[in-house]
Amino acid sequence: MARGEWAQRWRALASIDLMAGSAGEDRMVERWRELARKLDAGIEQRPDPILDFVLDRLAPGMTVLDIGAGVGRWTVPLAARVRTVTAVEPVEGMRCVLRERLAAHDVANVSILEAPWLEADIAMHDVAVAAYSMYTSTDLAAFARKMEATARRLCCLAMRLPAHDGIIGELSERIYGEWHDSPNFIVGYNALLEAGFAPNVYIEPAPVRYWTDPTIADAVARARRHLRLEDNRHDNLITETLERRLHPVAEGYRWPDWMRAAVVWWEPARA
Repeated sequence: MARGEWAQRWRALASIDLMAGSAGEDRMVERWRELARKLDAGIEQRPDPILDFVLDRLAPGMTVLDIGAGVGRWTVPLAARVRTVTAVEPVEGMRCVLRERLAAHDVANVSILEAPWLEADIAMHDVAVAAYSMYTSTDLAAFARKMEATARRLCCLAMRLPAHDGIIGELSERIYGEWHDSPNFIVGYNALLEAGFAPNVYIEPAPVRYWTDPTIADAVARARRHLRLEDNRHDNLITETLERRLHPVAEGYRWPDWMRAAVVWWEPARA
């Protein structure tokens, strides 16, 4: 592979990754509120070895940057572990829901910075973390260098680890000619190595989480969302692939694509 190719691949994937979705702002805010309700009700609080790995490396007196905090999936547990958290979140609707959650949890040691990460004016912190929030940044090396420049002790990037034989990867290759359907750990880690970083890696244990859809039609709709398809031109291909590869279970159809993640972490070099 030519030098710089991983960075180019990340740039192409990140530039088409629609993190916010295509729904209107009010609908998106309600979706984020629903996610927050699930978090607070414990529905989304299944074991998270990646978050636990990061929390285990924190101490009560530390200051932490939570980059792309979203609705606070990591912000709230981080705040319970350290002295202060600065939540960097550029999306107004997410900031609104994050403030609601912080108030509901009586969290008083979090400040919110309303700016994109690469444009934010950030004071030095002990630790910088980015949990699945770097996907909309087309320059991953610049993203990581800014983390390193603003963290005294530790930088952590959590990224999705795609299944090597996943259906989404197969469909992406057949539709786009590219197995990687979106930014992920494989592309990101290699792009960081290419940029001169040598981060450590922790991959969560064997997966126990899988997607399950009640019908093939629901699975087709899921595939369209993940592949960012706005029409049904590829529905026949998707349906044929799903009928061949999904596993029938009592709840409907289970995907072989497991939900798994990795965290890359390193200690910033200081002269």
